[in-house]
Amino acid sequence: MLHENVLMADIDVDQWRNAQALLLHSAKACRRLVVIHEAGRVLKFQHTAGLPVNGRVDVIDDPQRVARELYEANQHLVDFVVVMERDAVDSYFAEVQDNWTIDEDLDDYIRKTYATLDSYPDGIVTCPGPARETLGLQWRLGASYDEVRAAVGAYVEPRSSAVLGVHADGELWTSLVLDFDDHLRVTSVTTADPSLVDTQGTPAELVDRLISWVEKAGKTISLALVLSREAATTFLAANGTDKAEVLAQSLANGNASMSRITENS
Repeated sequence: MLHENVLMADIDVDQWRNAQALLLHSAKACRRLVVIHEAGRVLKFQHTAGLPVNGRVDVIDDPQRVARELYEANQHLVDFVVVMERDAVDSYFAEVQDNWTIDEDLDDYIRKTYATLDSYPDGIVTCPGPARETLGLQWRLGASYDEVRAAVGAYVEPRSSAVLGVHADGELWTSLVLDFDDHLRVTSVTTADPSLVDTQGTPAELVDRLISWVEKAGKTISLALVLSREAATTFLAANGTDKAEVLAQSLANGNASMSRITENS
């Protein structure tokens, strides 16, 4: 769904930072107890903030058990524990690099990098939760990859653009402008340009302005949606069919505005 040569340009720094804060959870920002060992011999045992921790070990004989016991002993100090065997980490990175092909959609490749962690159940261990759901950057969408693809297929026309925005304190807090090709792959990602479009106003006013701005660039809009920050947070936290209800309520009470334009409109 993400083209292998996706263009990312003219991105407003503040909006991009806000989008990341809303949509992504970073393991790097978490409090972590990191344990690195080589064939069971501990090489590193450290809290990322340098805090003293309970239950220090020098030998790893059962990585799953050790990770669980360390988390239980230090859960007031850490968000998660990671136990990694050095050779396993080297093998993991070699495998994901070898799996990359130049014509592969970027999101397919990224999904494989996370799925490959499952091949190292004792070499790369996290607690609580599996490594593929803990490490790196994790989406906070409240939807699976297949559900996102289905939503794009339902709301976006091929060879068109979608504009998504979040409104806070009377202005556009963040936005994403996504261009899609014939196969509904994202070919371009940008944000609204505050120097070219007025970012002050209500969600309804912002929708109208964003549509006008994108259309002036010669693009066809399939979907434009702006939600209040509170509504966006609630929408992302909802699961499955609850998302439709949250969106409907937000539209009804003025906390969101949406415009859909189809080929038959």
